[in-house]
Amino acid sequence: MRMTRFSRTTKQAVIAAGLLFFFSFAINQLFSGDGPAEEWKAPARAAKKRNPFPPDAEALAAGKKVFIANCLACHGVNGKGDGPAAVNFSPRPKDLSDPRVSSQTDGELFWKVTEGRKPMPTYEKLITEANRWKVIDYVRTLAPPGKGPTSKPTSNPSTGPSGE
Repeated sequence: MRMTRFSRTTKQAVIAAGLLFFFSFAINQLFSGDGPAEEWKAPARAAKKRNPFPPDAEALAAGKKVFIANCLACHGVNGKGDGPAAVNFSPRPKDLSDPRVSSQTDGELFWKVTEGRKPMPTYEKLITEANRWKVIDYVRTLAPPGKGPTSKPTSNPSTGPSGE
């Protein structure tokens, strides 16, 4: 009889350990952000918004300055998502030159910069509306030519339009 009781206790301990492992794994996935990334889609109304700033030298230079000050730490010099702060975040910052990013409209990207999504902050109050649009113009220079939704002039991502 003693053997049966020991077996039942062992069985209960194994079941309890299994449930504990399952629930800790599920909770970790739920709160860690390491699970499958949910697609981040801008609303249709945002996608239709047009950038009021043409990607001329002035807008690109202003956008680059704002990018360096606010985006470079996470997205990196070339927008690859490999900035010095990127290792601290889960999910990792997006590669801004990726066709899945560069194929979005200016309005979609503007909405995402404005709204933010963890771990990226909202920039609605941190960057003026005009400068958020100019950042979108600059981000377009990080994608390989011909990969965006519209044909826009590009510059060397390491030097930018002003040769800085």
